[in-house]
Amino acid sequence: MTGTAILAAASYTKAITSLKGVLISIGSAIGAVMLVYGGIKFAMAFRQMDQQGEHQAVYSVVAGGVLIGLSALVNALT
Repeated sequence: MTGTAILAAASYTKAITSLKGVLISIGSAIGAVMLVYGGIKFAMAFRQMDQQGEHQAVYSVVAGGVLIGLSALVNALT
């Protein structure tokens, strides 16, 4: 009976682990897209001498970096 309980618990944790992996992958992919988008936006704002656009682009780059960093940190800790 104990073996059955362990197998049932393992099947639940396998699903949660798979979901965790998918969420980490999605988070890091969104972070990469934000990083590239912010870089392009910054280059365009720099070319047009738009200081407000540069600030917004830097925020996008930082947010993308934070998402990638958090995804890597959660992946390393679990």
